[in-house]
Amino acid sequence: MKSYYQMTVLEKWTEDLYKRLSISHPSQISIEHISERLNIWVHYLDVRSKGIEATAGMYSMFIDNRLPASLQRLEFLHELCHLLRHAGSHSLMPERFTQEQEDESDRFILYAAMPYSMVSRMKLPELREDAIPYLAEAFQVPTELAMQRIDQIQRRVFQGQLLAVMGRQESQQPQSSRPVHSSRLISKLN
Repeated sequence: MKSYYQMTVLEKWTEDLYKRLSISHPSQISIEHISERLNIWVHYLDVRSKGIEATAGMYSMFIDNRLPASLQRLEFLHELCHLLRHAGSHSLMPERFTQEQEDESDRFILYAAMPYSMVSRMKLPELREDAIPYLAEAFQVPTELAMQRIDQIQRRVFQGQLLAVMGRQESQQPQSSRPVHSSRLISKLN
């Protein structure tokens, strides 16, 4: 599995962040642990979750206290992406740009809640229907999120295998008969 899996830029950034923070076990992916390492002041209030950069390098985050603890952690990860990767006021940005940031923060949840480096070290059950609850329990995430991550990993492994086969076939073809950009089709799988 490892040899064919290729991380996205955001996923690699997330893995590097966790490495810098010395986060290497699922139990360390907690609001308390991450906020302490990044010096983020977390406040639980009866408001929608939101991250705020008070001054350069000083962060505060409001987490909706009406949510169950498991969803509070996912909200924290979503807002963490905004704090660390997105600058500026959303109200001043074009709607499409704001939506792209929201989409990136949603993808970040998958990578930050279940990092590939940790998943790949686990001995997962062979069957998908057994692996999903196993991951959900290990990372304390909803089963829907674990299913989404398993499916994503499987697609990326398949994509890597397909690219490897295509690369071997291209290297065996005469130069004049090689396709121009065959990997462009594969990149649409993600």
